[in-house]
Amino acid sequence: MLETARPQTPWALRLVPPFPAIAQRVLGLVSQEDVSIREVYELVRMDLSFSAELLRFANSALFGVRREVKSLPQAIVLVGLDRVKTMATFVALNRMVRSSVRVAALRKIWIHSLATALIADESARLTRVARDIAYTTGLLHNLGTLGLMSAYPDEYSRMLEVSNDFGFDILKTERDLFEIDHCSAGAYLARDWDFPEELAAAIATHHEAPVRGEGTLDNLVKVSWRLADTLGYAAFSPEKNWAYEELIDCLPESSSWLAEDAETARRELDERLSAAPL
Repeated sequence: MLETARPQTPWALRLVPPFPAIAQRVLGLVSQEDVSIREVYELVRMDLSFSAELLRFANSALFGVRREVKSLPQAIVLVGLDRVKTMATFVALNRMVRSSVRVAALRKIWIHSLATALIADESARLTRVARDIAYTTGLLHNLGTLGLMSAYPDEYSRMLEVSNDFGFDILKTERDLFEIDHCSAGAYLARDWDFPEELAAAIATHHEAPVRGEGTLDNLVKVSWRLADTLGYAAFSPEKNWAYEELIDCLPESSSWLAEDAETARRELDERLSAAPL
């Protein structure tokens, strides 16, 4: 049977840095059944810089490990293979944006993505959505924005500035200037990099309105990025100012620090993100 040809790369995405090969191999290996920690370690140790970054991130507050991680095998044991997938994605994205993170707008978008990932992870506790999938999708929901800005940092920053100043619709403005919006761009990159289809679909629809009480991955992401905005981590001016309680009601059930109140959630996010490695 003939394979379906991939669609031609949109011109605006042709300068986006490729997804690192080592991260792609780690994600593929960890997704297999009955993979051993030794196999993962042997693969990761082949790339010393990737190993060092993985170990540094394992010790950051973002992953909630309560004791110092001193070696890569220990990191894999402590965080678990699912979290290794999350960290590999984190490392890959960090590499993509690192050269342009000096741009203030990109830094805001990156921090917003991290905040969304933490909220999505917490939101998934009492749903059937796996927490590592929720975290990764929250981290990647603005993949299109990160890609466009890493390729065109000055042009995209200026577009955000003008859109914020004049209240322009961000998706329409992106389509006018780049012939693609960040939702479609992110979904394209996710599929091009062979990420799961459910992740690509969530990226494609994350600007659609959330549905009250729906515990799907799509809905968790729709709620989580809006909660990140409400808690002070907006990447750009929202199309609607949501109340914290209104968004919490969109989740099937809330737990832990999200269920308390906006101030408690903001303190928790502030603490974790203050040590975010960039």
